[in-house]
Amino acid sequence: MSFTGEFRHTVDTKGRLIVPSRIRDELEEGQVVLTKYFNGCVAMWSRRGWEDLERSLLLLGRSKQDARAVVRLVAASAHQDEVDRQGRITLPGNLRAYAGIDRAVVVTGALDHGEVWSPDGWAAEQEKVEEGRLDELAQELNF
Repeated sequence: MSFTGEFRHTVDTKGRLIVPSRIRDELEEGQVVLTKYFNGCVAMWSRRGWEDLERSLLLLGRSKQDARAVVRLVAASAHQDEVDRQGRITLPGNLRAYAGIDRAVVVTGALDHGEVWSPDGWAAEQEKVEEGRLDELAQELNF
């Protein structure tokens, strides 16, 4: 499984988004789970990816307040959907509002999941690694 690429799309008036074919290919049986995610984007998980995320979240432990907060945010915002015959999923209003998405979106791969960004949010994220910062980050992470 490998979610890769960057795609520019739009959300229609009913909140539907065409899932790029490269991303769609990673969704077993067209099943998808959308959640609020880090840095103001919406994560797009395959069924298997969602199950892996659930296991990881459960390992955080229930006694830690911060862990409970992350679990609540992700679990409460989870929206399960299925890709329709036209290759679309519904991006609910609460997730669009969280990510600042109006009509235009950027769908990106993040290896084990996809991400849906507002164009401004994606541009801000890209600025973090441009202008030589990628080399610096790679050194800090021992990449």
